[in-house]
Amino acid sequence: MTFIGLWHKLINMIEGKVRIGEAAKILGVTTQTLRNWEKTGKLHSYRSAGGQRYYQLQDLHRFLIDIEALGWAWAVSAQPPKISDEYYCERQDRFTSRLEKMSIVLLRSVGEIGHDIISLLTLVAGEIGDNSFAHNFGNWPDVPGVFFAYDLEKRLIILADRGRGVQTTLLHVRPNLTNDIDALRVAFTEIVSGRDPEKRGNGLKVIRRVAEASSIGLLFRSGLGVVHIPKDPGLMDISIGKENVRGVCAVITF
Repeated sequence: MTFIGLWHKLINMIEGKVRIGEAAKILGVTTQTLRNWEKTGKLHSYRSAGGQRYYQLQDLHRFLIDIEALGWAWAVSAQPPKISDEYYCERQDRFTSRLEKMSIVLLRSVGEIGHDIISLLTLVAGEIGDNSFAHNFGNWPDVPGVFFAYDLEKRLIILADRGRGVQTTLLHVRPNLTNDIDALRVAFTEIVSGRDPEKRGNGLKVIRRVAEASSIGLLFRSGLGVVHIPKDPGLMDISIGKENVRGVCAVITF
């Protein structure tokens, strides 16, 4: 490499930018894979004034973080794992603020995603996060707050809490519930009179209708119950999981 080439490489590293070859090494893939990811919107690149493709280092490092695994660990671990403040919303106002930020970031990609999907994603994530605070207020059995992370390159949103879970939340109005499967079926399909609070359109019922009618996928776990709604418009399926989720863990795809 010439002196000028080395100089440009050094400047790019200082500015937090790398060329496609370096980016491929960091992610452990080929340069062709990166080009394919750019075509499908999985990972964006940028162009220099001279038209050369480059990547932001912070984007690559964020891409390497498995937020789904972090959210799952937060929901199922016997002891709460240490997570970055970037993903932890200890209060509802912080969650609301981060949700608004996500919506703004999504709007910047409106050409790829579409206005309708952005509003629906914000609705779905907002309902799940708000439910965590509303249904555990004053009764958090463990650490209060929610894990909330999103990776718009991977088209993934993760929410998790260490709360009481759906079945325990419903028991005061449906004392005959005996398992997580029945609890999730009630939560996602029935309007439960007297349930308080659930004032934003019957919460999980709205989420089910939105996901079933759009290109939004949902994997929602509570206790041993698992709700799955495919990303391609399809009907909800409820099954038994292999691991117990302390509160709620939700994976939203789009």
